[in-house]
Amino acid sequence: MLENELALIWQQSAKTEVVKFNPSELIADLDSQLKNFDKCLKKRDKREVIAAAIVILIFGTCAILFTGIISKIGLLLCALYGVMVIYVLHNVKKHKPDSYDLSVKDYLVKHREYLVKERNLLKNVIYWYLLPPFIGEVLFFIGQNMGSVLLIIFILIVLGINTYIYFLNKVGVKKVFDPLILQIDKTIADF
Repeated sequence: MLENELALIWQQSAKTEVVKFNPSELIADLDSQLKNFDKCLKKRDKREVIAAAIVILIFGTCAILFTGIISKIGLLLCALYGVMVIYVLHNVKKHKPDSYDLSVKDYLVKHREYLVKERNLLKNVIYWYLLPPFIGEVLFFIGQNMGSVLLIIFILIVLGINTYIYFLNKVGVKKVFDPLILQIDKTIADF
């Protein structure tokens, strides 16, 4: 008797339940995630543009006030860097799709392309975000005719901050952008 009950329980447990997903609910959930993510990107862009404007103002003003030519060149490079940051962020934002005139699949494909561009900004942060001001900062420090020990200390501090920003962006790519892009890929594949 016990053996028959165990066999019956085992046979019933072998049956798998079919789970049905409602595609419209999945798309609505993904759309909600994308809208929240877009809000985060918009806040980030606003912070970066404000910071870039402050960089332009401060470094541009200092370029006028400082007398050393090497320092002036470094400060002007940093001010131009601020302009470049605004341009790069604006250029990527132009690729954000409007959902009003696209089908759901086309919207997801376009949004994926946009997120890949945003992800590439983070992946390449060293080239467009960290290296340009670093060169300007080093020129500024060199132009200040400070001792070599102090110059090395300042450069190491800037390198440490840049390294932290670099790895922070790498984590953002791995933990935020890649999973979201993968989720969009899966949703597109279900169409």
